Amino acid sequence: MKPSANNLEHLMKCPVCDRNYNHTRALVLEEEVNKTAFHVTCENCKISTIVLVSSNNFGLVSLGILTDLDKNEAKRLYKNDAITSNQVIELHQFLKEFDGEVKEFI
Repeated sequence: MKPSANNLEHLMKCPVCDRNYNHTRALVLEEEVNKTAFHVTCENCKISTIVLVSSNNFGLVSLGILTDLDKNEAKRLYKNDAITSNQVIELHQFLKEFDGEVKEFI
């Protein structure tokens, strides 16, 4: 199945207010041979979405994830390494031993 406007129609509209996106404002976060990730914000309702699209022998697969990240945050965070289990354990231990106020923590 080749990509066409018909099978990409659901990617052209905001999932919240159903208005057409302005694709010229979409930010490509990652682009490879068979997959693309981009960030787009609806000009009408201001809801942002990260969209993942990949193609294989069976056709196109897409996934939209609503986000509160603006395009600059998404660009900065998209390629970061995942949080490791050791980092989670370290944070847990820190919070367990922390004896202060929230504003000190932040």
